[in-house]
Amino acid sequence: MILDLRSNGGGLLTEAVSICNIFVPKGEHIVSTKGRDHVSDRVYKTMREPLDTEIPLVVLVNNGSASASEIVSGSLQDLDRAVIVGTRTYGKGLVQQTRELPYEGAVKMTVAKYYIPSGRCIQAIDWSNRNEDGSVGRIPDSLANDFETRHGRIVRDGGGISPDITVELDDYSSLTYQLAVKQYFFDYANKFFREHDKIAPVKDFRLTDEDYSQFCQYVIERGIKYDLRSQQLMKELKKALKMEGYYEQSSDVYEALEKKLTKDTAEDLKLFRKEIEPLLTSEIVMRYYYQRGEIEQGLKDDKTLKKALEILNDSELYHSLLTISKVGEAEEKED
Repeated sequence: MILDLRSNGGGLLTEAVSICNIFVPKGEHIVSTKGRDHVSDRVYKTMREPLDTEIPLVVLVNNGSASASEIVSGSLQDLDRAVIVGTRTYGKGLVQQTRELPYEGAVKMTVAKYYIPSGRCIQAIDWSNRNEDGSVGRIPDSLANDFETRHGRIVRDGGGISPDITVELDDYSSLTYQLAVKQYFFDYANKFFREHDKIAPVKDFRLTDEDYSQFCQYVIERGIKYDLRSQQLMKELKKALKMEGYYEQSSDVYEALEKKLTKDTAEDLKLFRKEIEPLLTSEIVMRYYYQRGEIEQGLKDDKTLKKALEILNDSELYHSLLTISKVGEAEEKED
């Protein structure tokens, strides 16, 4: 089974415990809350008999996984019940309550922190220690503490849940980023929807070369503006060369390279088709099959999902990740 908690911002604590209870025995410690005055101290345990304690389980997470979803993923990791795949989670480990104020006002107060079975806290931002300018930052890795899972694997606190297998997200080009930010995908999907009554089912739908060519023409006609990262870095390099006195003797080389880096929108649209097309396709599919279609389309080429399936299809790998590996040592980074 694969439990996808990516970009899941959380929910009710009791429901997080109930989800864990599907996979772990009755009476298992899932999470505890601890506050300064101990009034908020409480231990949450599973209350019912589980549905299945043996089925191989992978949980997908990313930096949008927070709060209750971190309790689920972190507890299942601490109990060595699931392999966690993806990227480091958000790190929201605070318990907050609202207190009524006069004149129908209210204040939201932090009263405790969450602690998962290994004893670690998932909170990433250290609000109790501010910088000189009043800002706060994440707890540095150098101050993180080591804890052990049930089988003795090393896990750390101080910043969300680190996956057992890390699958890095793709870095998009400047062009692709601007196409998304400036609503080119959104607007063209609306245009496509007006011109096509229907499309193939999600599992079969693909943009043809003609479809993509028409999108490229649409982008060029609208005159998209974007800066190449290399051009930005070249500007920084020029400043550094002048500052250090090397520009005069290397200006010919610099200017020759600068000319080669002149952007060509038509060529860039061809060059980055592999990263542009899935985003455009997803936006078009959503017009016909709504959110369910968008999710189905996104799973077609999902690197994190593929890694999860690879783990589940390799029994030896799956069990080794839950017994002998240490979080961080088994990371797999994909470009």
